[in-house]
Amino acid sequence: MFALEFPQGRVLPPSEKDVDLGPSDTWTPQSWRKRETIAQEIEYKDPLALEEVLSTVASFPPLVSTVKIELARRHFAAAARGEAFILQGGDCAESFQDVRPLIVQQKLQLLHEQSRLISGALGLPVVTVGRIAGQYAKPRSSAFETLADRSRVYSFRGENVNGFDADDRTPDPNRLLQAYFHSRATLDLMKACPSLPTPPSGDPVASPGKDLFHTNILHELGQGAIFTSHEALHMPYESAVTHGRYNTSATFVWIGERTRQRNGPHVEYIRGIRNPIGIKVGPTMRPQELVDLLDSIVRPQDGQDTQDGRVTLITRLGVDQVETVLPPLIHAVRQAGHTPVWMCDPCHGNTRSTPSGIKTRCVETMVQEIVRTFDVHRANGSFMGGLHLEQTGEFVTECVDAWDTYDERDLTTNYRSLCDPRLSYIQALTVVRSFLDHVHRATKVNSP
Repeated sequence: MFALEFPQGRVLPPSEKDVDLGPSDTWTPQSWRKRETIAQEIEYKDPLALEEVLSTVASFPPLVSTVKIELARRHFAAAARGEAFILQGGDCAESFQDVRPLIVQQKLQLLHEQSRLISGALGLPVVTVGRIAGQYAKPRSSAFETLADRSRVYSFRGENVNGFDADDRTPDPNRLLQAYFHSRATLDLMKACPSLPTPPSGDPVASPGKDLFHTNILHELGQGAIFTSHEALHMPYESAVTHGRYNTSATFVWIGERTRQRNGPHVEYIRGIRNPIGIKVGPTMRPQELVDLLDSIVRPQDGQDTQDGRVTLITRLGVDQVETVLPPLIHAVRQAGHTPVWMCDPCHGNTRSTPSGIKTRCVETMVQEIVRTFDVHRANGSFMGGLHLEQTGEFVTECVDAWDTYDERDLTTNYRSLCDPRLSYIQALTVVRSFLDHVHRATKVNSP
């Protein structure tokens, strides 16, 4: 059992003894430091100042309760079994400047509307997860970049590390304090925003036989509740906000393509926390490599009741590689006995640069990757249990609707992203609606 339940239905987090991985396990929130190679390491000029900041952060109250983390494990497990669907969306990299009521409310409104669409079309409860209240660190291909004037500066690594402006690129540990407080402010704004309205009685989610799990979600989390998430990239910060076996800075954390080395520090860290955890899976991932990675994180002997859905595999393969790369991965994972959530990220594998170097993405291409991913899972007896989108509730001009109709000048009209291009409010709804239209057609064709 994942937790102890009071008669009233409240959930009590397990004790440290309950979640111990075994007498031979050496995991601690700091055991990642023993790994020799640390991918995406930040070079701070004053290590002592960093440690002082980390000590301060570690003394702060949790941003997310352990109860909510345990509830998330239960709901992610349902998605792994095909009993729920996860929608995850938000900024590529959050900005401290965007911690404002209107901007936060727009992000939440978009997530709510997308969740309503998915819930109504699929007849499943939707677990809504925002890339919000902590998505401040970003991986980069190089620690440095060369500017137009040939000067060399640190790459922008997210606002909890350094500034976006070229003259503010020196990593500053005090930004970690700012990240904590901006995350806290965002969470407070989320609580103040209006909740999702109750679905009408005619909604498919409320139909007989399909409403029990959905009702439980609403009872436990409150109507319109949104889990928070971010990439577990900055290891010193992530371990500072880890209490016992809970990363209390977010409900769900994931590691990316650049940090998923089986013997690396990020994998060492996530294997020991009780949060639902995600792994980005790109086109270079090989079936046995993925199985070995899952084996190092999930121990089958711990029991399926505690491990179903603990890991979410976020595939970001690129539209042209889904049909060749994904089927062997599905079969290998199933044969190895793992039951992850399979989630599609159609954004990262389909990023291009314009002739002048502006990064963008195409709505049509992203929809195609989602559709192909859904079809591959369906054909292989698997379930695509989630969607992962980089988006914003604002009307930005960072992605294009079609490759053959856009004007490069239009991209700069309102291009505000600190890193990768985000879907605008309308584009993000279009992606979800297009996906659901395909599901409807596919279901209708295959129905008796």
